[in-house]
Amino acid sequence: MKICYLNHDLKDTTGAGRFCLSLIKEIKNIFSEAEIIVLTSEAGDGLEKPILKNGLLGVVFSLSQIRRIFKECDVIHALDGWPYGFMALLAALGLKKKIIITAIGSGAVAPLYSVWRRPLIKWAYRRASQLTAISHNTKREILKVIPDLKIAVINHGVDYEKFSHFAEASRDKQNSSFKPYILSVGALKPRKGFEYSIKAFAQITQRFPDIKYVIFGADNSKGKKEQARLNQIAGELGIKDRIVFLSQKISDAELAALYKNAELFILMPQDVNKDMEGFGLVFLEAAACGLPVVSAKNTSAEDAVLDGKNGILAPAQDAAAAAAAAVIKILSDQNLKESFSQESLAFAQKMSWQKTASEYAELYRIPK
Repeated sequence: MKICYLNHDLKDTTGAGRFCLSLIKEIKNIFSEAEIIVLTSEAGDGLEKPILKNGLLGVVFSLSQIRRIFKECDVIHALDGWPYGFMALLAALGLKKKIIITAIGSGAVAPLYSVWRRPLIKWAYRRASQLTAISHNTKREILKVIPDLKIAVINHGVDYEKFSHFAEASRDKQNSSFKPYILSVGALKPRKGFEYSIKAFAQITQRFPDIKYVIFGADNSKGKKEQARLNQIAGELGIKDRIVFLSQKISDAELAALYKNAELFILMPQDVNKDMEGFGLVFLEAAACGLPVVSAKNTSAEDAVLDGKNGILAPAQDAAAAAAAAVIKILSDQNLKESFSQESLAFAQKMSWQKTASEYAELYRIPK
């Protein structure tokens, strides 16, 4: 079997990259003889072929090259609707290949609200052999526009053994200067909802005056612009000196230590003009390190957090106040915090990449 993936990148520092790398690793365990090809938009130092171009002209420019590769493949799996799902269907016209589109987040939903992209993405969704979504929230958003589509939900997984092992081995070695702290992990983008978690933190400090808020996000130009905006908000609230932004590249062991030493994990994803989170691998990584989690209802977090079991999903109305109340409730009750911690560990063990890959593998199988 020859499988071709279309994805933005194969970097282990991005959600898209981690998803693709983890999926490929487990698919190789299931189909040991499978040959894997990965077409990406960004170059790397791995097995990817960076031939995918963004924009409609870019799609047309790379079409013939993609089609030549597709002719040799049995399964084509596009990781997100736009542009990769559309590219896959267009390049495979007439080839009679099994094509799977996995709807993730913004790239799956935002094109449905674009005048010129809407008919193209609808065409791709309808022609795919199988359409999947990584969360029920992504599925709901697509069905609002195309209610008759059949969409299977296959959640992301987490490498529980890696994160739990690193976390336990590193728990007392790093980040002691920040303690006690609550933690967020994610690229500095408006859709991550840092504005709301910072406003929540201002209320949390009134109850816990010694606590800090650590935000670990990517170091890039867009991130720096968003950090400046967030710093301004924090300054206006008088808590700028209590917030620590970390942006340097760190190892998985260091990331696990960052999780393990935190009191809890918070991320309040928002839908910003259809720029939205698809799932949130960080919720499962936090759970694998035994952290209670606070997030928002009616978002992708509903698939990644067990409300009332390993954390609390705050209502969208008055999100900052609701998130603050949730954090204060957990930090004020050691028994509740410990219960959430144990449930996080149990939940993360169930949400394995092996489980995720086995569900995709069933879609890949070619009838004899």
